[in-house]
Amino acid sequence: MTEETPQAQIIKFTCDKMVVGKLLVDILAEKSNLSKSLIKKLMMYGAVHQTYKKKRKRIRKAKTKLNLGDVVECYFDPKIPLDHDYEFTPLYETKHYGIYLKPAGILSQGTDYGDKSSIFRHVEKLRKKAYLVNRLDKETEGLVIVAYDSRTQNFFQEMWKKGVTKKYQAIVLGELEEKGTFDFKINTKESTTHYECIKTIDNKSYVDISIETGRKHQIRIHFSKAGFPVIGDPKYGKGNKNRDGLQLISYLLEFTDPYTNKMVKVSLPKDRHLF
Repeated sequence: MTEETPQAQIIKFTCDKMVVGKLLVDILAEKSNLSKSLIKKLMMYGAVHQTYKKKRKRIRKAKTKLNLGDVVECYFDPKIPLDHDYEFTPLYETKHYGIYLKPAGILSQGTDYGDKSSIFRHVEKLRKKAYLVNRLDKETEGLVIVAYDSRTQNFFQEMWKKGVTKKYQAIVLGELEEKGTFDFKINTKESTTHYECIKTIDNKSYVDISIETGRKHQIRIHFSKAGFPVIGDPKYGKGNKNRDGLQLISYLLEFTDPYTNKMVKVSLPKDRHLF
């Protein structure tokens, strides 16, 4: 007789005198139908969180003991594989930061349900400290900068809007004009996207894009609102679905290194470009 897979669930509780001193893995087993071996996997995957004095962190050790008043959260979804691990090689690296290729389908940082397969966790394990400079949607392939210290992250954040050139490629539904700009506000915030149509084939436009702002889903929202949704976008647009996933990549970053003042230009390998 096979054991049934537990259903998706969120276990959340505040520690009282009854649980203080007990091992967390034992408490979670008591409060759910999850096995201890599965709970340990969830911890390693980054799906168990502890909030102590308003500071929230992931708990990865099964023998962690709790404090009175701690808030514990455990997130489980059987659709998320817990055994997958990924290795990311930087395309460019200094002692202060690295620029990594994030494949489509991989998280930049992680969610409540875990972070093991994210670029952030990979770098954190190697460097002990990781600070994301930029994030890409899970569906988007492209370049992510990870700082190795908070000072470097601050440097990049200060120059991100005006001091960093960010280039994208997309294939969108419909025939676009040769060049243009979208400046629709996103959540009441100013947002600017420039584009150049390189070619049009079969009612699809192959577009080179640069952005001045970095709002969440900015490119996808702008092109969808203009009536030219990105091919393969699972959230925005109609008639634009396909089997090959989201046709949007972040392919180039260019900036002045904050330590050497030398120009740095990093691009995805040509075989990863859309066109």
